[in-house]
Amino acid sequence: MSKVYDDPKYNAAFDRCVDVMARLLQKYGPQLLEQMQETAKDGCTQSAVSGKQPVPVYQEFDKAA
Repeated sequence: MSKVYDDPKYNAAFDRCVDVMARLLQKYGPQLLEQMQETAKDGCTQSAVSGKQPVPVYQEFDKAA
């Protein structure tokens, strides 16, 4: 366990947060990366098809979770 905060309770919460973020990246990272690469390859954002304001793919992906 790393020491980021002086209070052990906050350190434990921070470590749990890092663990959750790491698991989310392991689970959804490849899918998200593929979406981002497809968008970059097409040379446009997904919103160009829908006519909405441009929103990065990762923000749209976040809303679905």
